[in-house]
Amino acid sequence: MREPLFMLLLALAWFGAIDLAVSAVVAAVGSLMDRGVVRLSPRREPAALLALKLAPGFAGLFFTLALFLPAQWRFEPPRADESAGYTLVALGLLGAAMLLSAARRAVRDWLATRRLEREWRRRAVGRLDGAAPDLPIYGLPDDRPVVSMTGLWRPRVFVSRAVRRELTDDELDASLAHERAHHQSRDNLKRLAVACSPDLLDVWAGGRAIERRWREAIEFAADARAAGGSERRAVLLASALLKVARMTPPGALPAAGSTFHDGAPIAERISRLLAPAAPGESGRTFGRAWSGALCGMTAVAALLAAEGAWLAVHAATEGLVRFLP
Repeated sequence: MREPLFMLLLALAWFGAIDLAVSAVVAAVGSLMDRGVVRLSPRREPAALLALKLAPGFAGLFFTLALFLPAQWRFEPPRADESAGYTLVALGLLGAAMLLSAARRAVRDWLATRRLEREWRRRAVGRLDGAAPDLPIYGLPDDRPVVSMTGLWRPRVFVSRAVRRELTDDELDASLAHERAHHQSRDNLKRLAVACSPDLLDVWAGGRAIERRWREAIEFAADARAAGGSERRAVLLASALLKVARMTPPGALPAAGSTFHDGAPIAERISRLLAPAAPGESGRTFGRAWSGALCGMTAVAALLAAEGAWLAVHAATEGLVRFLP
């Protein structure tokens, strides 16, 4: 087998193997959460669940790009006479399939969001007051309920005529504060990262539960930030949520960006709203998670400074090529 093609196969095989192993571990954690064995505090849920969801893809890509490829470049002799067995080919195909599937999902979601946003912008009836200077709000002449934020770098909020008609001014303001909370947490960007993440979590029920729990957790966090610790705002937000949920036909939720009523359990959202967490918890959680990630990356960078890690990976690769069927 030609050397560049063989190296590509090995890289995909390592990626597939690492991703599969981490996906299985994360799915097991998801199953423990479903059984109540592992519990997360409400303020840690969004960051922790997002980290779990992205862990398989990140681990596979990190190992492949930061360990395997440098090890091959440093220690693999030129024109080595090697061939791949069926196991390595299968793992390579698995890795390639995961990457292609993630790319397809990302392109599909991005195109769907762009089409819907362009359609909404074309039909927008004017700019409304509220939200923040960097988060413009536009009205839609629709009789179906829409309170949705679209876009990554220049997001916009769209509010339909039906919602403006049914909600009071205070309820509408609370709903827009919910979307502003999503904007401040960069939740649309995180949704894209989740869509792009290559993993095998969908194979297991526990793995599928991780993404579902995360999508619910960011709604709970946005509700808490919108309420801001105020009992009155929490009641207004709960009332707006009930009204929008009643107006929403089953299966008719918008498919773009963050949506005020995004399918998270209504009863639990209202229960959490009426017993809100302390204001600002979501931001502090993200700061601690980011600090932990920086510490982890610094430790890994220090590990990679030693050639011993690359040598070990190269030796493991040589053993797998030689002994796997």
